[in-house]
Amino acid sequence: MKAADEPAYLTVGTDVSAKYRGAFCEAKIKTVKRLVKVKVLLKQDNTTQLVQDDQVKGPLRVGAIVETRTSDGSIQEAIISKLTDASWYTVVFDDGDERTLRRTSLCLKGERHFAESETLDQLPLTNPEHFGTPVIAKKTNRGRRSSLP
Repeated sequence: MKAADEPAYLTVGTDVSAKYRGAFCEAKIKTVKRLVKVKVLLKQDNTTQLVQDDQVKGPLRVGAIVETRTSDGSIQEAIISKLTDASWYTVVFDDGDERTLRRTSLCLKGERHFAESETLDQLPLTNPEHFGTPVIAKKTNRGRRSSLP
């Protein structure tokens, strides 16, 4: 889940937590091959278009009013409805390892990697008072034909 104040793409030198062999490890972005897909709603004819960030003039934020170059080459005013970061990031881990990853495998440093509400202490196995009523299925002849006289 993306935070509202998070940038559309990350820049070189940013401290991140990067997924490495299933765990998040501290790293720093070394290079970026930028590719941000922007879904815009054209104000003129109320249609949506998917364009790249270099075809958009204005702030890259959802809900921002920008000017965009359409597929027919004209420039129109539009509202950004969705941002997708499809960039490739080369990161350097603390031990010197390098790896090229997508944005989905990166997390801004200091950001939580898990849902705050679901910690192990709150799961039913360690909290027996919060067990729900067990679900008991009704006995039916599932998949069997009944022999009616």
